[in-house]
Amino acid sequence: MPWSMFRILSVFVLLLMVPRANADDRWSQRAESIVDELQHSGDFEAARIALDALLDETAAFAQTTDKQAFRDVVAARRLVQQFTSLEMSDRLELLEYVMNHNELAHAFAFAVQPQRDDLLGVYELLWRFKSERPERVLQYPNLTAAICIVHDKKLWRRINENRAFAPDPLAIFEYFIANESRLLYGIRDVPVELLVYVVDTTASIEEMTWALDRYAGDRAVGARFFDIAYDYDHFRKGEPKKVTLAGWNLPNILAHGGVCADQAYFAVSVGKAIGVPTTYTRGRSSTVSHAWVGFLQSDQKRAWWNFNAGRYAEYQGVRGVVQDPQSRKYIPDSSVSLLADLINAPQLDRYFAAAATDAALRLRQVRADGIPWPPIVDSEPTRLQRQTDIEAQLSLLEDAIRACPGYAPAWFAVRDLAQAGELTLDHKKKWAQVLHRLCAERYPDFELAILEPMIKTVDDVQEQNTLWNAAFNSMTNRVDLAAEVRMAQAAMWRAAGEPQKAGRCYEDVIARYANAGPFIVNALREAEKILIEYGEHRRIVALYEQAWSRIQRPNDMGAAFARQSNWYRVGKSYADRLAKAGQSQQAAQVRRTIGMQ
Repeated sequence: MPWSMFRILSVFVLLLMVPRANADDRWSQRAESIVDELQHSGDFEAARIALDALLDETAAFAQTTDKQAFRDVVAARRLVQQFTSLEMSDRLELLEYVMNHNELAHAFAFAVQPQRDDLLGVYELLWRFKSERPERVLQYPNLTAAICIVHDKKLWRRINENRAFAPDPLAIFEYFIANESRLLYGIRDVPVELLVYVVDTTASIEEMTWALDRYAGDRAVGARFFDIAYDYDHFRKGEPKKVTLAGWNLPNILAHGGVCADQAYFAVSVGKAIGVPTTYTRGRSSTVSHAWVGFLQSDQKRAWWNFNAGRYAEYQGVRGVVQDPQSRKYIPDSSVSLLADLINAPQLDRYFAAAATDAALRLRQVRADGIPWPPIVDSEPTRLQRQTDIEAQLSLLEDAIRACPGYAPAWFAVRDLAQAGELTLDHKKKWAQVLHRLCAERYPDFELAILEPMIKTVDDVQEQNTLWNAAFNSMTNRVDLAAEVRMAQAAMWRAAGEPQKAGRCYEDVIARYANAGPFIVNALREAEKILIEYGEHRRIVALYEQAWSRIQRPNDMGAAFARQSNWYRVGKSYADRLAKAGQSQQAAQVRRTIGMQ
C-alpha cells in the first residue's frame, strides 16, 4: 500500500475514534446548562423561558429518532415548571438533588401531573423520603415517584358502611422494598403508571403481610373475589353484615363474608399486597350496582388487564369505572386497560412518547400565540424538520403512539384537536382507522372516548350519521357503548331539527337494551320530551307501558336493591304518567306491583 494512502486511512480511522457530539447530546447538554444556571441564579422564570425556547428548537430541528434529546429537554422543562409554582422554602436544594440523579429526575418529571397532583404534597413527601431513606430513594426511583403522587394527600376508601385508611407512606415504601423478592412483578422495572395501582393500598401493613404470606405468587388474584362467601341475609333481609359486626379487615372478610363490594375490596387489596396492579371496579346493570376486580395478568409474551373477575354475565357488557390513584376521580376501566401496553415498552420509548406529545402541544401553543417560527438560533443545528401546522402536530403525535401505543395522553391530544375543529374529515377518517386497528379488540370504550368527539365535529349530518352507524356496528358486543352511540346519534338528529329520527334512535335503545343497563331510563326521558314537543301526550303512557313490559322483574332481591333496578325505576315513572293521565287505579296497581304501596 502506498505510504500516502496508508496515512489517509490512518487519519480516517482516528477520526472515527474521536467522540463526536450527536444531536441527542447537543440539546441534552443545553437543557442541563439551563438548569445549572438556575441553581446559581435562582431565577425560575428565566429558566422556564429558556426551556420553552429550547423545546421550540428541539421541536423545529430535532429528528424524532433523537429520542434522548426530546426526553431530556422535556424532562428539564417539566421539572422547572413544577418547581416554579412550588411554594417550598428548600425548592432549589430539592431540584438540584432531583436533577443530579437522572433516573429519579425522569421518574418525577414524567409521573407528576400538576392538574392531577398536589405539587406541595408530592415534593414534601419526596423531601421526607430523601431525608429518612436517602439510599433507598435512589435505588427505587419508580416506587418513590409512585408513592409520592398517590399519597400526596390522605388516601382512604369507603366500602359501603366501612372505611379504610392508607398506612403511612413511608411504611408502604418500606413494606414493598422489604418484600421485593416475593412480589409477583417486582418493583424496580415496573413503570410508575402501573405502580400507582399497587401502592394505592388502604390495607394496614399487618393485613398486607397476612395477605402476602397467604397468597404470594398468585397470578390469578381476581379469583380471590370468590373466596368470600356472600352475605345473603344482608342482601335479602337488610340485616347488618356479619363482617362489620366482627370488625372489618381482610382476615375477617375471608372468615365472615360480605357483599360484592367487600369481595372486590378483598381481592384488590390482596393483589396490591403481593405486588399485582389492581383496581376496585364498579358499574351498573339493569338491576343493581355492582363491584368487581381489575388486575394485571401476564404470560411470558405479553401482559393485559383482566376485568372479568367477579363481573357476572349481566355486567359483561357494562362499562366499569375505577378511581384514578392520582386525581381520585373516576375514569373508564379502558383507560387502565391501555396501561398494560406500558409494561413491555422500553423506558426510553415511554419517556419519548410523553416528550413528543409535549412537543406537539407546544407547536399548537406557538401557532395559537403567533410566536415567530422557526426559532432563531446562533447556528442552526440542522435543517428544519417541521413547521407548526396541524400536519406537524399530528406527525409528532403519531411518532409518540408508534413508540408507545399505551401512552393515553397522545390519543387525548388527537381527540382535543378534533374537538377544537382543527382536523379535516380526512384526518378524522385516518385516525378513526388507526384507533380502530389498535384499540377495537381490547379497548373499545377507550376507542369510543376518542372517536366520539371526532364524529361530533363532522359538519355534514349525513356524513356524521354514516360514521355513527359504523361505530354502532363495530360495538354490538358492548351494549353500553352501542347504546351510547345511539343516544349521541339521537342528539345529532335533534340538533339538526329532525326530532322524528331522534325518536327512532331512542326507541331503538328502549327496544334493544331494556335489560342491559340504565340506558333505557335516559332514552325514555328524551323520547318523552319529543312527544311533548309534538303535542302527542297520549302516546307517553303507551311508551312507558311498552318499555316496562320488556323489562325482566328482579328475583330474590331486597327492597333497597330492587329500587335500583330498571324494573322499579321505569315502573315508578310509568305509574306517575298513569296518574297524571287520570288513570289512578292503574297507577295504584303498578305501584303495588313494584312494592311502593
